[in-house]
Amino acid sequence: MAKTIVVYGATMAGVAAAAKAAKNAPSATIHLIVPDPVDYNGNGCCLGAIGTVGGQNFFDIGWKTVNGKQIFFTKGSFNWWESQMGQHYSVDAMSDLLKRDLTKAEYGGRIKIHYAYDITGIGWESSHITEVRLKRIFRDTDGTVKWDEKADTLTIAGDVFIDASESGRLTRMSNFGGTVGRYDWPASQLDSDERGSNGKARQQAATLMFKVTKFDRTAEDGKPDNEKEFKTSDRNGDNVWGANGGTRAYQEEADIIDFNETYGPKGFALKPFNMAQDGPEGTDHMAAEWWVNMLLVFNVDGRAYDRDKGTTHFPSDMRSDYKTVDDAWVAAKEILTTTKFKRALQAFPGFKDAELVLDENGEPVVGDVLYLRETIHSAQSSSARANDTENSNYALRATDFLKAGTADNRNYAKRMGLNAYQIDVNAYKFEDLKPNGSYQWPVTGFVRSDVTIPELSPTYVPYDAIATNFVSNLLIPGYATGVSSLGWAAARTIPNQCVLGDAAGVAAAHAVNNNKDPLNFGSSDISSIQTILRNSGAQLEK
Repeated sequence: MAKTIVVYGATMAGVAAAAKAAKNAPSATIHLIVPDPVDYNGNGCCLGAIGTVGGQNFFDIGWKTVNGKQIFFTKGSFNWWESQMGQHYSVDAMSDLLKRDLTKAEYGGRIKIHYAYDITGIGWESSHITEVRLKRIFRDTDGTVKWDEKADTLTIAGDVFIDASESGRLTRMSNFGGTVGRYDWPASQLDSDERGSNGKARQQAATLMFKVTKFDRTAEDGKPDNEKEFKTSDRNGDNVWGANGGTRAYQEEADIIDFNETYGPKGFALKPFNMAQDGPEGTDHMAAEWWVNMLLVFNVDGRAYDRDKGTTHFPSDMRSDYKTVDDAWVAAKEILTTTKFKRALQAFPGFKDAELVLDENGEPVVGDVLYLRETIHSAQSSSARANDTENSNYALRATDFLKAGTADNRNYAKRMGLNAYQIDVNAYKFEDLKPNGSYQWPVTGFVRSDVTIPELSPTYVPYDAIATNFVSNLLIPGYATGVSSLGWAAARTIPNQCVLGDAAGVAAAHAVNNNKDPLNFGSSDISSIQTILRNSGAQLEK
Protein backbone atom coordinates (compact mmCIF):
# COMPACT_ATOMS: atom_id res chain seq x y z
CA MET A 1 0.00 0.00 0.00
CA ALA A 2 1.35 3.44 -0.97
CA LYS A 3 2.52 5.61 1.90
CA THR A 4 2.14 9.34 2.48
CA ILE A 5 4.48 11.76 4.23
CA VAL A 6 3.15 15.21 5.14
CA VAL A 7 5.57 18.10 5.70
CA TYR A 8 4.19 21.21 7.38
CA GLY A 9 6.19 24.37 6.77
CA ALA A 10 8.12 25.34 3.62
CA THR A 11 11.13 26.55 5.56
CA MET A 12 14.44 25.46 4.12
CA ALA A 13 14.33 22.69 6.70
CA GLY A 14 10.92 21.71 5.33
CA VAL A 15 12.14 21.74 1.73
CA ALA A 16 15.16 19.65 2.74
CA ALA A 17 12.87 17.18 4.52
CA ALA A 18 10.52 16.88 1.54
CA ALA A 19 13.37 16.29 -0.91
CA LYS A 20 15.11 13.73 1.27
CA ALA A 21 11.83 11.91 1.92
CA ALA A 22 11.02 11.72 -1.80
CA LYS A 23 14.49 10.51 -2.72
CA ASN A 24 14.61 7.76 -0.10
CA ALA A 25 11.00 6.57 -0.16
CA PRO A 26 10.48 6.08 -3.91
CA SER A 27 6.92 4.78 -3.58
CA ALA A 28 5.69 7.44 -1.17
CA THR A 29 3.77 10.62 -1.91
CA ILE A 30 5.02 13.74 -0.13
CA HIS A 31 2.75 16.68 0.62
CA LEU A 32 4.44 20.00 1.46
CA ILE A 33 2.17 22.56 3.12
CA VAL A 34 3.21 26.20 2.69
CA PRO A 35 1.51 28.28 5.46
CA ASP A 36 2.66 31.63 4.07
CA PRO A 37 0.16 34.08 2.54
CA VAL A 38 1.93 34.73 -0.73
CA ASP A 39 0.20 32.59 -3.36
CA TYR A 40 -3.40 33.55 -3.23
CA ASN A 41 -3.45 34.17 -6.98
CA GLY A 42 -2.06 30.74 -7.71
CA ASN A 43 1.39 31.67 -8.93
CA GLY A 44 3.19 28.80 -7.24
CA CYS A 45 5.19 31.02 -4.89
CA CYS A 46 7.11 30.86 -2.60
CA LEU A 47 9.31 28.37 -0.80
CA GLY A 48 11.86 29.15 1.90
CA ALA A 49 9.76 30.93 4.59
CA ILE A 50 11.81 33.50 6.51
CA GLY A 51 14.81 32.86 4.24
CA THR A 52 12.87 34.09 1.19
CA VAL A 53 9.31 35.15 1.97
CA GLY A 54 10.53 36.90 5.12
CA GLY A 55 13.44 38.67 3.38
CA GLN A 56 16.15 37.20 5.62
CA ASN A 57 18.58 36.59 2.73
CA PHE A 58 21.82 36.44 4.72
CA PHE A 59 22.91 32.99 5.95
CA ASP A 60 24.45 32.81 9.42
CA ILE A 61 27.21 30.26 8.85
CA GLY A 62 29.44 28.87 11.56
CA TRP A 63 33.06 27.95 10.89
CA LYS A 64 36.42 27.67 12.58
CA THR A 65 39.75 28.89 11.29
CA VAL A 66 42.42 26.21 11.45
CA ASN A 67 45.91 27.02 10.17
CA GLY A 68 44.51 29.98 8.29
CA LYS A 69 41.80 27.91 6.57
CA GLN A 70 38.08 28.21 7.20
CA ILE A 71 36.54 24.88 8.20
CA PHE A 72 32.78 24.56 7.63
CA PHE A 73 30.68 21.94 9.40
CA THR A 74 27.25 22.31 7.78
CA LYS A 75 26.87 20.04 4.76
CA GLY A 76 23.94 18.24 3.14
CA SER A 77 21.12 20.25 1.55
CA PHE A 78 22.34 23.56 2.90
CA ASN A 79 25.79 23.07 1.41
CA TRP A 80 24.18 22.53 -2.01
CA TRP A 81 22.01 25.67 -1.79
CA GLU A 82 24.85 27.83 -0.53
CA SER A 83 27.15 26.54 -3.28
CA GLN A 84 24.61 27.68 -5.87
CA MET A 85 23.52 31.00 -4.36
CA GLY A 86 26.23 32.16 -1.93
CA GLN A 87 25.86 33.46 1.60
CA HIS A 88 23.58 36.31 0.44
CA TYR A 89 21.18 36.02 -2.44
CA SER A 90 18.09 37.09 -4.34
CA VAL A 91 15.05 35.79 -2.47
CA ASP A 92 13.20 35.07 -5.72
CA ALA A 93 16.18 33.19 -7.16
CA MET A 94 16.52 31.14 -3.98
CA SER A 95 12.81 30.31 -3.93
CA ASP A 96 13.03 29.23 -7.58
CA LEU A 97 16.02 27.01 -6.80
CA LEU A 98 14.14 25.35 -3.96
CA LYS A 99 11.16 24.74 -6.23
CA ARG A 100 13.36 23.22 -8.95
CA ASP A 101 14.88 20.89 -6.37
CA LEU A 102 11.40 19.61 -5.44
CA THR A 103 10.18 19.18 -8.99
CA LYS A 104 13.04 17.07 -10.32
CA ALA A 105 12.06 14.44 -12.83
CA GLU A 106 13.44 11.70 -10.58
CA TYR A 107 10.66 12.40 -8.06
CA GLY A 108 8.01 11.69 -10.69
CA GLY A 109 5.68 14.41 -9.42
CA ARG A 110 5.37 12.71 -6.03
CA ILE A 111 5.99 15.95 -4.12
CA LYS A 112 2.71 17.86 -3.97
CA ILE A 113 3.08 21.51 -2.91
CA HIS A 114 0.12 23.29 -1.33
CA TYR A 115 0.79 27.03 -1.44
CA ALA A 116 -0.94 29.42 0.96
CA TYR A 117 -2.65 26.74 3.05
CA ASP A 118 -2.72 26.35 6.80
CA ILE A 119 -3.99 23.75 9.22
CA THR A 120 -7.50 24.18 10.63
CA GLY A 121 -7.48 20.85 12.48
CA ILE A 122 -6.02 17.35 12.62
CA GLY A 123 -7.19 13.77 12.95
CA TRP A 124 -5.90 11.99 16.06
CA GLU A 125 -5.98 8.35 17.05
CA SER A 126 -3.90 6.29 19.49
CA SER A 127 -1.07 8.85 19.82
CA HIS A 128 -0.93 9.16 16.03
CA ILE A 129 -1.77 12.02 13.73
CA THR A 130 -3.99 10.55 11.03
CA GLU A 131 -4.71 13.58 8.86
CA VAL A 132 -4.46 17.34 8.55
CA ARG A 133 -7.34 19.58 7.46
CA LEU A 134 -6.31 22.63 5.47
CA LYS A 135 -7.82 25.84 4.20
CA ARG A 136 -6.50 28.61 1.99
CA ILE A 137 -5.12 31.75 3.62
CA PHE A 138 -4.52 35.28 2.30
CA ARG A 139 -3.36 38.62 3.64
CA ASP A 140 -6.29 41.01 3.66
CA THR A 141 -6.12 44.73 2.97
CA ASP A 142 -5.98 45.40 6.73
CA GLY A 143 -2.71 43.44 6.91
CA THR A 144 -4.03 40.40 8.80
CA VAL A 145 -3.86 36.88 7.42
CA LYS A 146 -7.31 35.35 7.11
CA TRP A 147 -9.00 32.12 6.09
CA ASP A 148 -10.58 32.03 2.69
CA GLU A 149 -14.05 31.11 3.90
CA LYS A 150 -15.19 30.52 0.31
CA ALA A 151 -12.60 27.80 -0.25
CA ASP A 152 -13.23 24.15 0.47
CA THR A 153 -11.34 22.35 3.22
CA LEU A 154 -8.57 20.10 1.92
CA THR A 155 -7.98 16.93 3.94
CA ILE A 156 -4.70 15.02 3.62
CA ALA A 157 -4.25 11.66 5.35
CA GLY A 158 -0.71 10.63 6.14
CA ASP A 159 1.50 7.96 7.67
CA VAL A 160 4.32 10.19 8.91
CA PHE A 161 4.14 13.92 9.63
CA ILE A 162 6.93 16.46 9.81
CA ASP A 163 6.64 19.86 11.51
CA ALA A 164 9.27 22.10 9.94
CA SER A 165 7.45 25.35 10.73
CA GLU A 166 8.44 28.40 12.75
CA SER A 167 5.14 28.44 14.66
CA GLY A 168 5.17 24.78 15.72
CA ARG A 169 1.48 24.73 14.87
CA LEU A 170 1.25 21.04 13.95
CA THR A 171 3.18 20.05 17.08
CA ARG A 172 0.92 22.14 19.31
CA MET A 173 -2.25 20.78 17.71
CA SER A 174 -1.24 17.14 18.18
CA ASN A 175 -0.07 16.49 21.71
CA PHE A 176 2.46 19.06 22.74
CA GLY A 177 4.59 18.30 25.77
CA GLY A 178 6.96 21.23 25.86
CA THR A 179 7.55 24.81 26.84
CA VAL A 180 7.12 28.30 25.42
CA GLY A 181 10.02 30.70 24.94
CA ARG A 182 12.60 30.77 27.70
CA TYR A 183 10.48 29.11 30.38
CA ASP A 184 13.18 26.47 30.99
CA TRP A 185 15.78 29.08 32.05
CA PRO A 186 16.88 29.33 35.68
CA ALA A 187 14.30 31.33 37.61
CA SER A 188 17.03 33.74 38.68
CA GLN A 189 17.42 34.81 35.04
CA LEU A 190 13.69 35.45 34.49
CA ASP A 191 11.29 38.21 35.37
CA SER A 192 8.95 37.42 38.25
CA ASP A 193 5.91 36.88 35.99
CA GLU A 194 7.83 34.22 34.03
CA ARG A 195 8.59 32.06 37.06
CA GLY A 196 6.80 29.14 38.65
CA SER A 197 3.97 26.93 37.48
CA ASN A 198 1.90 29.90 36.28
CA GLY A 199 4.80 31.76 34.67
CA LYS A 200 4.39 33.01 31.10
CA ALA A 201 7.81 33.19 29.52
CA ARG A 202 8.95 35.63 26.89
CA GLN A 203 10.07 34.73 23.37
CA GLN A 204 13.05 36.31 21.61
CA ALA A 205 12.32 39.50 19.70
CA ALA A 206 11.15 39.16 16.11
CA THR A 207 12.24 41.32 13.15
CA LEU A 208 10.34 42.82 10.26
CA MET A 209 12.69 42.80 7.29
CA PHE A 210 12.39 45.80 4.97
CA LYS A 211 13.94 46.89 1.69
CA VAL A 212 16.09 49.95 0.98
CA THR A 213 17.88 51.42 -1.99
CA LYS A 214 20.51 54.17 -2.34
CA PHE A 215 22.67 52.60 0.34
CA ASP A 216 26.25 53.68 -0.19
CA ARG A 217 28.57 50.83 0.67
CA THR A 218 31.55 52.94 -0.44
CA ALA A 219 30.84 55.91 1.84
CA GLU A 220 33.78 57.30 3.77
CA ASP A 221 32.09 58.64 6.85
CA GLY A 222 35.13 59.19 9.05
CA LYS A 223 33.97 56.58 11.53
CA PRO A 224 35.98 53.67 12.92
CA ASP A 225 36.87 50.95 10.46
CA ASN A 226 34.64 48.45 12.20
CA GLU A 227 31.56 50.59 11.69
CA LYS A 228 30.77 48.81 8.42
CA GLU A 229 31.91 45.38 7.29
CA PHE A 230 31.24 44.02 3.81
CA LYS A 231 31.66 40.77 2.02
CA THR A 232 30.56 39.50 -1.34
CA SER A 233 29.07 36.24 -2.52
CA ASP A 234 30.31 35.34 -5.98
CA ARG A 235 28.44 32.52 -7.68
CA ASN A 236 28.27 32.10 -11.44
CA GLY A 237 29.84 35.51 -11.95
CA ASP A 238 27.27 37.33 -9.83
CA ASN A 239 28.31 39.85 -7.24
CA VAL A 240 25.93 40.03 -4.27
CA TRP A 241 27.07 42.07 -1.30
CA GLY A 242 26.22 41.63 2.34
CA ALA A 243 26.98 44.04 5.15
CA ASN A 244 26.81 44.40 8.89
CA GLY A 245 27.73 47.18 11.28
CA GLY A 246 26.40 50.35 12.82
CA THR A 247 27.16 49.56 16.47
CA ARG A 248 28.71 52.95 17.20
CA ALA A 249 25.81 54.76 15.52
CA TYR A 250 23.29 52.67 17.45
CA GLN A 251 25.00 53.66 20.68
CA GLU A 252 25.75 57.33 19.96
CA GLU A 253 23.69 58.91 17.16
CA ALA A 254 20.99 61.21 18.56
CA ASP A 255 18.31 60.34 15.99
CA ILE A 256 18.72 56.60 16.55
CA ILE A 257 18.63 57.01 20.32
CA ASP A 258 15.58 59.26 20.00
CA PHE A 259 13.76 56.64 17.93
CA ASN A 260 14.57 53.88 20.39
CA GLU A 261 13.64 55.95 23.43
CA THR A 262 10.31 56.83 21.80
CA TYR A 263 9.32 53.47 20.35
CA GLY A 264 11.24 51.05 22.59
CA PRO A 265 8.63 51.19 25.37
CA LYS A 266 6.03 50.49 22.67
CA GLY A 267 7.84 47.33 21.56
CA PHE A 268 10.00 48.47 18.63
CA ALA A 269 13.70 49.33 18.41
CA LEU A 270 16.52 49.62 15.91
CA LYS A 271 19.66 47.53 16.32
CA PRO A 272 22.96 47.45 14.38
CA PHE A 273 22.28 46.32 10.83
CA ASN A 274 22.68 42.99 9.10
CA MET A 275 21.73 43.15 5.43
CA ALA A 276 22.23 41.78 1.94
CA GLN A 277 21.49 42.78 -1.61
CA ASP A 278 18.48 41.19 -3.25
CA GLY A 279 20.51 39.80 -6.13
CA PRO A 280 23.51 41.13 -8.12
CA GLU A 281 24.07 44.86 -7.70
CA GLY A 282 24.80 45.71 -11.35
CA THR A 283 26.93 48.65 -12.48
CA ASP A 284 25.44 51.21 -10.09
CA HIS A 285 25.77 50.10 -6.49
CA MET A 286 23.48 52.94 -5.33
CA ALA A 287 20.62 51.43 -7.35
CA ALA A 288 20.89 48.05 -5.63
CA GLU A 289 18.06 46.93 -3.38
CA TRP A 290 18.93 45.54 0.05
CA TRP A 291 16.95 43.51 2.56
CA VAL A 292 17.70 44.98 5.99
CA ASN A 293 17.61 43.23 9.37
CA MET A 294 17.42 46.18 11.75
CA LEU A 295 13.91 46.64 13.21
CA LEU A 296 13.34 44.56 16.32
CA VAL A 297 9.72 43.79 17.22
CA PHE A 298 9.26 42.90 20.88
CA ASN A 299 6.39 41.22 22.65
CA VAL A 300 5.25 38.93 19.83
CA ASP A 301 3.72 35.52 20.50
CA GLY A 302 4.81 33.43 17.52
CA ARG A 303 1.98 30.96 18.22
CA ALA A 304 -0.81 33.53 18.03
CA TYR A 305 -2.67 34.49 14.85
CA ASP A 306 -5.79 36.62 14.55
CA ARG A 307 -7.57 33.96 12.48
CA ASP A 308 -7.45 31.57 15.44
CA LYS A 309 -9.14 33.89 17.93
CA GLY A 310 -12.15 32.25 19.52
CA THR A 311 -10.85 28.74 18.82
CA THR A 312 -8.88 26.18 20.82
CA HIS A 313 -5.89 26.84 18.54
CA PHE A 314 -5.34 30.31 19.96
CA PRO A 315 -2.88 30.11 22.88
CA SER A 316 -4.80 30.42 26.13
CA ASP A 317 -1.58 31.23 28.00
CA MET A 318 -0.56 34.18 25.83
CA ARG A 319 1.00 37.02 27.82
CA SER A 320 -1.31 40.00 28.25
CA ASP A 321 1.43 42.36 27.04
CA TYR A 322 2.07 40.40 23.83
CA LYS A 323 0.76 40.91 20.30
CA THR A 324 -0.37 38.35 17.77
CA VAL A 325 1.89 37.82 14.77
CA ASP A 326 -0.65 39.70 12.62
CA ASP A 327 -0.87 42.72 14.90
CA ALA A 328 2.91 42.87 15.23
CA TRP A 329 3.42 42.75 11.46
CA VAL A 330 0.92 45.55 10.85
CA ALA A 331 2.29 47.76 13.64
CA ALA A 332 5.92 47.28 12.59
CA LYS A 333 5.13 48.15 8.98
CA GLU A 334 3.45 51.36 10.15
CA ILE A 335 6.57 52.29 12.13
CA LEU A 336 8.53 52.39 8.87
CA THR A 337 6.43 55.32 7.64
CA THR A 338 7.23 57.61 10.58
CA THR A 339 9.54 60.62 10.39
CA LYS A 340 11.54 59.43 13.39
CA PHE A 341 12.24 56.13 11.64
CA LYS A 342 13.52 57.86 8.50
CA ARG A 343 15.81 60.11 10.51
CA ALA A 344 17.14 57.19 12.54
CA LEU A 345 17.66 55.03 9.45
CA GLN A 346 19.68 57.71 7.70
CA ALA A 347 21.87 58.19 10.78
CA PHE A 348 23.47 54.77 10.24
CA PRO A 349 26.72 54.70 8.23
CA GLY A 350 26.08 54.42 4.50
CA PHE A 351 22.37 55.19 4.90
CA LYS A 352 22.62 58.99 4.52
CA ASP A 353 20.65 58.95 1.25
CA ALA A 354 18.93 55.61 1.72
CA GLU A 355 15.25 55.31 0.89
CA LEU A 356 12.68 52.62 1.53
CA VAL A 357 11.68 50.61 -1.52
CA LEU A 358 7.94 51.10 -2.09
CA ASP A 359 5.41 48.81 -3.75
CA GLU A 360 2.82 49.76 -6.39
CA ASN A 361 0.58 51.14 -3.64
CA GLY A 362 3.31 53.38 -2.27
CA GLU A 363 3.79 51.22 0.84
CA PRO A 364 7.15 49.94 2.16
CA VAL A 365 8.26 46.60 0.77
CA VAL A 366 8.63 44.27 3.75
CA GLY A 367 8.90 40.57 4.45
CA ASP A 368 5.55 38.86 3.88
CA VAL A 369 6.12 37.01 7.14
CA LEU A 370 7.80 38.12 10.34
CA TYR A 371 11.28 36.84 11.05
CA LEU A 372 10.46 34.98 14.27
CA ARG A 373 13.39 33.81 16.36
CA GLU A 374 11.70 31.58 18.92
CA THR A 375 8.35 29.99 19.72
CA ILE A 376 8.14 26.60 21.47
CA HIS A 377 10.47 23.78 22.51
CA SER A 378 9.59 20.08 22.78
CA ALA A 379 10.51 18.59 26.13
CA GLN A 380 11.15 14.95 26.96
CA SER A 381 8.82 14.84 29.96
CA SER A 382 5.59 16.78 30.26
CA SER A 383 5.47 16.47 34.03
CA ALA A 384 9.03 17.83 34.37
CA ARG A 385 8.33 21.15 32.66
CA ALA A 386 9.61 23.90 34.94
CA ASN A 387 12.10 26.70 35.32
CA ASP A 388 15.73 25.56 35.46
CA THR A 389 15.24 22.45 33.33
CA GLU A 390 17.38 23.52 30.37
CA ASN A 391 19.95 20.85 31.24
CA SER A 392 17.63 18.00 32.08
CA ASN A 393 14.40 17.92 30.06
CA TYR A 394 15.51 18.30 26.43
CA ALA A 395 17.28 16.11 23.91
CA LEU A 396 19.76 18.94 23.35
CA ARG A 397 20.61 20.81 26.53
CA ALA A 398 22.12 24.20 27.20
CA THR A 399 25.39 22.64 28.29
CA ASP A 400 25.63 20.78 24.97
CA PHE A 401 26.30 24.16 23.40
CA LEU A 402 28.09 25.86 26.26
CA LYS A 403 30.54 23.01 26.71
CA ALA A 404 30.46 21.38 23.34
CA GLY A 405 32.19 18.03 23.52
CA THR A 406 31.18 17.15 27.07
CA ALA A 407 27.93 15.59 25.84
CA ASP A 408 29.48 13.67 22.95
CA ASN A 409 29.19 10.36 24.76
CA ARG A 410 25.47 10.94 25.28
CA ASN A 411 24.64 12.18 21.77
CA TYR A 412 27.23 10.58 19.50
CA ALA A 413 25.58 7.19 18.94
CA LYS A 414 22.35 8.79 17.70
CA ARG A 415 23.95 11.69 15.85
CA MET A 416 22.12 13.03 12.79
CA GLY A 417 24.59 15.80 12.00
CA LEU A 418 26.37 18.78 13.50
CA ASN A 419 25.05 22.05 14.87
CA ALA A 420 27.66 24.71 14.11
CA TYR A 421 26.99 28.22 15.38
CA GLN A 422 27.68 30.19 18.51
CA ILE A 423 24.93 30.94 21.02
CA ASP A 424 23.28 34.15 19.79
CA VAL A 425 20.57 35.30 22.21
CA ASN A 426 18.69 38.29 20.89
CA ALA A 427 16.85 40.66 23.22
CA TYR A 428 13.66 39.49 24.90
CA LYS A 429 12.45 42.97 25.82
CA PHE A 430 13.48 46.51 25.05
CA GLU A 431 15.24 46.90 28.39
CA ASP A 432 17.70 44.19 27.35
CA LEU A 433 19.28 46.68 24.94
CA LYS A 434 20.23 48.96 27.87
CA PRO A 435 21.51 46.59 30.55
CA ASN A 436 23.61 49.26 32.26
CA GLY A 437 21.62 52.31 31.24
CA SER A 438 23.42 52.65 27.90
CA TYR A 439 22.86 50.82 24.63
CA GLN A 440 24.88 47.62 24.13
CA TRP A 441 25.32 45.16 21.25
CA PRO A 442 25.44 42.19 21.14
CA VAL A 443 23.32 41.44 24.19
CA THR A 444 23.81 37.71 24.75
CA GLY A 445 26.10 38.12 27.75
CA PHE A 446 23.79 40.67 29.33
CA VAL A 447 20.55 38.75 28.78
CA ARG A 448 22.14 35.60 30.25
CA SER A 449 24.54 37.09 32.76
CA ASP A 450 25.40 33.65 34.12
CA VAL A 451 26.69 32.36 30.78
CA THR A 452 30.15 32.63 29.27
CA ILE A 453 29.91 31.95 25.55
CA PRO A 454 32.72 29.64 24.38
CA GLU A 455 34.47 29.63 21.04
CA LEU A 456 32.54 27.81 18.36
CA SER A 457 32.65 24.06 18.73
CA PRO A 458 30.25 21.87 16.74
CA THR A 459 27.57 20.01 18.69
CA TYR A 460 26.28 16.56 17.78
CA VAL A 461 22.53 16.60 17.14
CA PRO A 462 20.90 13.35 18.32
CA TYR A 463 17.90 11.72 16.70
CA ASP A 464 15.95 12.31 19.91
CA ALA A 465 15.91 16.03 19.10
CA ILE A 466 13.59 15.54 16.11
CA ALA A 467 11.43 12.75 17.57
CA THR A 468 8.86 13.44 20.26
CA ASN A 469 7.68 11.24 23.09
CA PHE A 470 4.13 12.56 22.72
CA VAL A 471 3.33 11.67 19.09
CA SER A 472 4.44 8.38 17.58
CA ASN A 473 4.52 9.45 13.93
CA LEU A 474 5.72 13.06 14.17
CA LEU A 475 9.20 14.38 13.42
CA ILE A 476 10.12 17.96 14.35
CA PRO A 477 13.02 19.68 12.53
CA GLY A 478 11.39 23.13 12.92
CA TYR A 479 11.29 25.61 15.78
CA ALA A 480 9.51 23.11 18.04
CA THR A 481 12.42 20.67 17.94
CA GLY A 482 13.70 19.19 21.20
CA VAL A 483 16.28 21.85 22.05
CA SER A 484 16.35 23.95 25.21
CA SER A 485 15.74 27.67 24.81
CA LEU A 486 19.38 28.67 25.30
CA GLY A 487 20.52 25.91 22.94
CA TRP A 488 17.98 27.12 20.40
CA ALA A 489 19.82 30.45 20.32
CA ALA A 490 22.53 28.55 18.42
CA ALA A 491 20.39 25.96 16.63
CA ARG A 492 17.93 28.51 15.18
CA THR A 493 20.06 29.52 12.18
CA ILE A 494 18.92 28.29 8.77
CA PRO A 495 22.02 26.12 8.10
CA ASN A 496 21.48 24.25 11.37
CA GLN A 497 17.77 23.85 10.67
CA CYS A 498 18.61 22.33 7.29
CA VAL A 499 20.67 19.66 9.07
CA LEU A 500 17.55 18.79 11.07
CA GLY A 501 15.44 18.85 7.91
CA ASP A 502 17.71 16.38 6.11
CA ALA A 503 17.56 14.06 9.10
CA ALA A 504 13.76 14.28 9.38
CA GLY A 505 13.28 13.54 5.68
CA VAL A 506 15.52 10.47 5.75
CA ALA A 507 13.92 9.27 9.01
CA ALA A 508 10.42 9.68 7.56
CA ALA A 509 11.42 7.67 4.49
CA HIS A 510 12.89 4.95 6.69
CA ALA A 511 9.67 4.86 8.70
CA VAL A 512 7.36 4.32 5.73
CA ASN A 513 9.76 1.90 4.02
CA ASN A 514 9.82 -0.29 7.12
CA ASN A 515 6.28 0.26 8.48
CA LYS A 516 7.62 1.70 11.72
CA ASP A 517 6.75 4.72 13.77
CA PRO A 518 9.63 7.21 14.09
CA LEU A 519 9.29 7.13 17.87
CA ASN A 520 10.00 3.40 17.96
CA PHE A 521 13.32 3.35 16.11
CA GLY A 522 16.07 1.24 17.61
CA SER A 523 19.83 1.33 17.16
CA SER A 524 19.72 -0.49 13.80
CA ASP A 525 17.22 2.06 12.46
CA ILE A 526 19.42 4.92 13.60
CA SER A 527 22.44 3.30 11.98
CA SER A 528 20.58 2.94 8.67
CA ILE A 529 19.55 6.60 8.74
CA GLN A 530 23.13 7.66 9.48
CA THR A 531 24.39 5.66 6.50
CA ILE A 532 21.90 7.32 4.16
CA LEU A 533 22.71 10.78 5.49
CA ARG A 534 26.43 10.19 5.14
CA ASN A 535 25.99 8.92 1.57
CA SER A 536 23.96 12.02 0.70
CA GLY A 537 26.68 14.42 1.81
CA ALA A 538 25.81 15.08 5.45
CA GLN A 539 28.65 15.56 7.92
CA LEU A 540 28.36 13.37 10.99
CA GLU A 541 31.85 13.81 12.39
CA LYS A 542 33.70 16.80 13.82
